[in-house]
Amino acid sequence: MSDKFCQLDLYGKKATERSKHSNEGNIVLGLTSRSFLMLDIDLQNEEYAWKLVLNYATFHKLGSILFLRSSKSTQGDLFGNRLGNYLAIFGTTLQWKEIHWHITELRRLGIINKSFAKLREFGSITIRVNAKNKKTRRPKVIRYYRNGPITGIARFVAHRNRCQDVGSSIHDKGEVN
Repeated sequence: MSDKFCQLDLYGKKATERSKHSNEGNIVLGLTSRSFLMLDIDLQNEEYAWKLVLNYATFHKLGSILFLRSSKSTQGDLFGNRLGNYLAIFGTTLQWKEIHWHITELRRLGIINKSFAKLREFGSITIRVNAKNKKTRRPKVIRYYRNGPITGIARFVAHRNRCQDVGSSIHDKGEVN
């Protein structure tokens, strides 16, 4: 890859400034799926996000739910509650057409943001499983609701366990184990 390409922004125009965040040596891994609904819920109150996900999954019979905090945020809501970024993994196996419908509906309800919904047009969902850098640790499990199938959750947890040390081991040792 040429250095000239790396100097362009997302729209192919010349970048005005280089990133101030060094990701040198950092590998971010994710699980990609076309058969399990996985959500990235950003800048929400934890209780509110959990209740939305729980009610939605119960109503649509999406199986068990694994709810994780992907990162903390410095932003707060109008009541002074700290907002966070969360992931929701559902257990039921679905066809991509059904997943696409759910993403459209979740966007309409305001549970997920526009950028997450837009990325799904490529035909799959990818959710981060390891540490992004020294400040952003791997997603932490904060709730689990057992309600039927766990296939999607089992696949996510197995992949997460295989990849758990990759992000942090690079910074500590300078190499991938």
